[in-house]
Amino acid sequence: MLTGGGTGGHLFPLVAVSRKINEICRAENLGEPKIYYLGPKLFLESSLAREEMNFSYTILATGKWRRYFSFKNFIDLFKIGAGIIQALWHVWIVMPDVIFSKGGYGSVATVFAGWLYCIPIVMHESDSVPGLANRWLAPFATLVAVSFNEAAEFLPKDKTYFTGEAVRDSFFKPAMPEKERALLHLTTDKPVILVLGGSQGAQKINDIILDILPNLLEMCEVIHQTGDSNYKSVLNEAKVALDGLDGARFTSYHPVNFLLEEEYLAAMHSADLVISRSGAGAIFEIAAMGRASILVPIADSPADHNRRNAYVFADNGRAEVVEESNLTPSLLLSVIRSILSNLEKRKTMEEKAKKFATPNATELIARALLNLVHQ
Repeated sequence: MLTGGGTGGHLFPLVAVSRKINEICRAENLGEPKIYYLGPKLFLESSLAREEMNFSYTILATGKWRRYFSFKNFIDLFKIGAGIIQALWHVWIVMPDVIFSKGGYGSVATVFAGWLYCIPIVMHESDSVPGLANRWLAPFATLVAVSFNEAAEFLPKDKTYFTGEAVRDSFFKPAMPEKERALLHLTTDKPVILVLGGSQGAQKINDIILDILPNLLEMCEVIHQTGDSNYKSVLNEAKVALDGLDGARFTSYHPVNFLLEEEYLAAMHSADLVISRSGAGAIFEIAAMGRASILVPIADSPADHNRRNAYVFADNGRAEVVEESNLTPSLLLSVIRSILSNLEKRKTMEEKAKKFATPNATELIARALLNLVHQ
């Protein structure tokens, strides 16, 4: 049974581990595993439905406890209670052999129910500083895996292990340049910049990119993942910003609400530089691909984890970090130029980023789950 919050940062590691479990079971004739998801409504819910595995899911009522005064906390207490009752029922009906939790407030009910029924639980913490939910839930877990060594100091030492981040195997496969460039409609020989704001998009990054877009398109092509809610407004503002420019520059801009896996892989392979938030998923995907990057941490992430992730990864020249408070059009344009104009610097960033990747993490976690099943 899988559980975790409903963002891409939770979803894609669950997908990666599920695929690896299926792969191991086929290779070792262990029979087809039955995989369930029990948690909050998933970002891109259809992603799991498209997976070629014996899979089903149930959506729970979930509430979130905020670390500041809010009347929503009182309402969400009732949602948390309802979610726990639902989880107790669904976990009892399924009675899984093992539970894999990616953390987040959406995993609380399922992990608590699993613990009450004495089901083994493997919990995974992606960030360099554990979230509040994972700190609460760690005592209930059988094993705790972490993506960053720095996270281990906040978690029980006797059951916490470094695995790295579970990244889909497709991120470690070689590029197919001609096919991927055609898929993305890349039309020039200019360098390619991939702009990401996480699965939900990032308004601040979108705004800055639009401010510098005419200058940016003079020197490169831009693939811009805007986020679903921002796509129409970004598209309209881009048309205004590019009004009157030559057609070649206009066709060098490729805005998209969200990149599906094949498109995302193609964009990562094609990119000479990635501009991104610093969620653990994005960082380890950049590392898996060996890409130069500029990270813009979220200014007010819980426990400042987004910022800490960025600086852990950027250490030793793996990436550049631009604080959101310092993010101006001129500064971002200057940092972009400093990387794209210096081939030696870019290649060094790519090599160092690649060494940060954890290609064995997904199998380590999958094996731990299967070992608990067969104990």
